[in-house]
Amino acid sequence: MSRKLFREELPEDAVFIIGAGHFGNRAARILSRESDAPLFVVDVDKDALFQVKDLTVKTIAYDGIPFLVENYSVLNPLNTIVPAIPAHLAFEWMKCHLDKEYKIRKIGVPEEIKPLLPYTWIGSEGSLLVSYADFVCPDDCPEPEFCTATGERRERPLHDLLNHVDLLDFRVHVIRSHQLAPGLGGYKVGDLKTAAEKLTGSEADKWLLGTACKCHGIFTALEVCSVLGHNNT
Repeated sequence: MSRKLFREELPEDAVFIIGAGHFGNRAARILSRESDAPLFVVDVDKDALFQVKDLTVKTIAYDGIPFLVENYSVLNPLNTIVPAIPAHLAFEWMKCHLDKEYKIRKIGVPEEIKPLLPYTWIGSEGSLLVSYADFVCPDDCPEPEFCTATGERRERPLHDLLNHVDLLDFRVHVIRSHQLAPGLGGYKVGDLKTAAEKLTGSEADKWLLGTACKCHGIFTALEVCSVLGHNNT
């Protein structure tokens, strides 16, 4: 059953936390304490939502990805999304949002990309996780110029490095995650629209779709095909 909850655009500063597990719970507690912006927590797990009932947030008992797909048209492009689920949210949204016109198929991340990046490993759902750190960062890292753990200077933000990966047969698009509080990031609803338009408005059919902040990121390799089985040209 569709869950289209909003009849008109929300205020520009509204925030949607997708997922109410450890990271979503932490995000809700920080943002409810530091901001008066409308704050929504979305999760299909009602027990997880119960854990934030003491906060000044509105909870939505629904799967996060279908919620974004079904309500995308009534969300304000400047609304903020905080991904807090164990999946590449931007890719999963893209696949569902475009399914009437395009088939977005996940493919294997090419091995030749790994030497071009710092530390990498394959995530549970097949995407490539990328980081400047080979250790667990503190939860409240403020993304300083010099790493709080090693003291090393970050010469180039990871989102910029990923966005300039040059790999044969693949185009690249990276959504930058902006820090909302130490150790907490998100991006705008409009960033998803920009990504969808870029992936479907190009002659390229193979893409590396990324989301990244200054130090950590994720890449998903995908193929874009029309519903008729042709590429997006």
